[in-house]
Amino acid sequence: MYVFYDTGAKRHTSLGSVIMEASELCTIARKPAYSPVALLLLAIGILLTLTLLWVGRIIFLLLFAAIVFAVAMTAVVDWVCERLHVGRRIAFGLILLSAATAAVTAVWVIGSKVVAQLADLQAELPQAADHLLQRVHSYGWGQWMLDQWSDYSQLSTSVRDAVSRFTGIVMSTATVVGGLVLVVILGLYLAAEPETYLSRVRRMIPDQYKRIVEKCGVNAIRTVRWWLLSQLLSMSAVGLIVTLGLWFLGVPLAGTLGFIAALLTFIPNVGPVLSVVPAALLAFAISPMKGLLAIVLFMLVHFLEGNVITPLLERRIVSLPPAATMVAQLLLAVIAGPLGVALAAPLTAAAFGSFEVLFPPEKEEALAASAARALVPAV
Repeated sequence: MYVFYDTGAKRHTSLGSVIMEASELCTIARKPAYSPVALLLLAIGILLTLTLLWVGRIIFLLLFAAIVFAVAMTAVVDWVCERLHVGRRIAFGLILLSAATAAVTAVWVIGSKVVAQLADLQAELPQAADHLLQRVHSYGWGQWMLDQWSDYSQLSTSVRDAVSRFTGIVMSTATVVGGLVLVVILGLYLAAEPETYLSRVRRMIPDQYKRIVEKCGVNAIRTVRWWLLSQLLSMSAVGLIVTLGLWFLGVPLAGTLGFIAALLTFIPNVGPVLSVVPAALLAFAISPMKGLLAIVLFMLVHFLEGNVITPLLERRIVSLPPAATMVAQLLLAVIAGPLGVALAAPLTAAAFGSFEVLFPPEKEEALAASAARALVPAV
């Protein structure tokens, strides 16, 4: 019988007891951590969760839109509370009263004109597209290009249908407030009593993760707030410059086209491309020179917006990489269609706000250094 002496614990242990303990540990290690029934239930739960997320993807995106609206409202409420030194309920009531008064006044003064101009735009765009095709067909190079299609009339019909669909998208974009009433109401509820809902969310988070989740949420909200402010100012600048430029060029419905350009500026990458289509069609219907000038105007406006206005406004927030925003737009376009494309940018802003907490700059530098050391072969 061999005997081992443990100098630290001052006790003797027999070889037989060591072998028995080792065999017991091996037996425990060989036992599965979960029973087959538990694994089956876990797989079913994951499958049901993914199915619920897929079926309710539009609802979840609308909920996120309501959260974004609530974040904007809380920013305004905090600003009013700080400036006027009033309570949160009073500030919230003042904001609602001011917004309702401004909306009623705008509808009363220019509501009928805006509706009439949108109706004119819906009627004139297909005619402008048809007129553009006829003008192109009158040139030799244009006739050669159009003759490459087997049926020119079918091409004309297809273009008119595409413009009509685009007009429908523009009309739905112009009436976004009416289409997202549920989002506005839900956002108002969230902005009125944010702590009531946040306290319930905290209860669902395990204690060991509460601190990091709260930090991620706070930084994501801060990033989305500054992104919304920069987008609001960019939209205002684009709408004003486009309206004045199209009015100077003599393009009809300049105010409506500027309003559409301002709204579509909210959607990076895709919005600027869509906003130029109706203005270019109406300008080309007048003359080719005005059509080219309208395109140059939009290129200049969005160049200034992307390289001067937005960078100046985004100094206090994390600038969103265009590639990351575009990837998010492509993924959400497949998942949820136009709504996903519209909400891709604020989702990316919230994600980058959370990543700042999870991966701070010093941690990113350490990870990059370790990756570089792993890539360099040992000498």
